[in-house]
Amino acid sequence: MAANANRRSRIQATSTILDLAMAGVRQARLDDAGAIAGVYVVAWRSTYQGLLPADFLDRMSVDELTQRWGTTLVQARGPVFVAEDGGQVVGFASGGPERDRNPTFGAEVYAIYLLPQAQGKGLGRSLVRAVASTLQAAGHRSLLIWVLRDNLRARGFYEHLGGRLVGEHLLDFNAGFSVPEVAYGWEDLEPLTRPHG
Repeated sequence: MAANANRRSRIQATSTILDLAMAGVRQARLDDAGAIAGVYVVAWRSTYQGLLPADFLDRMSVDELTQRWGTTLVQARGPVFVAEDGGQVVGFASGGPERDRNPTFGAEVYAIYLLPQAQGKGLGRSLVRAVASTLQAAGHRSLLIWVLRDNLRARGFYEHLGGRLVGEHLLDFNAGFSVPEVAYGWEDLEPLTRPHG
C-alpha cells in the first residue's frame, strides 16, 4: 500500500511539473542565483516597507544574496522553483523539511517572493503547488509557512489557499529588532498539489 501511494505521488509530481512548466514555473538552476537574489531584494523592499526598518532594507545586497542563494542551490536541502514571465525570473519559492521539529507539520515553505508586477497572475499559487508537489513526492504529508504577522496581503493569500493559523512567535533578525511572525499550516498537502483553474 505505501509503495503504491509513493508511486502515485511520484507520478502526480511528474505530471505537476509538466503542468507548471506551461505556467512558467520551473526548477531553479545554479545560474538563477543572481535573478533569485534580485527578486528577493525588490520583493523585500516593497513587501516589508513599513514593517521592517528602512535602513535594514536599504542595506540588503544583491551580490551577498547571490552568493547565499548559490550555496542554497548547491546544497539542495529541498526544492527551489522559479517563476518566469517573458523569459525573466519574476518570482521564486523554496521549501524542505520543517526546521523547528514541529510534531504536526513535516515540511515547510521557507520562502516565496514575487516581483510586485508579477503578483495577482497565479504565479504564487503555481510556486506553492510546485514546492508542495515535490515535498509530497518526497514523502511529506503536511506543511507550514511562516509569515510576518502584519503582512496582511500574504496572510490573505495563505488563507485563500486553505491554510489554518497554527502558531506565532517573535522572529529575531539579529540586527537589533524582532517582529511577530505567524504560521499557517496544511495538515494535508493534497489540496495544494491540485491544478487550479
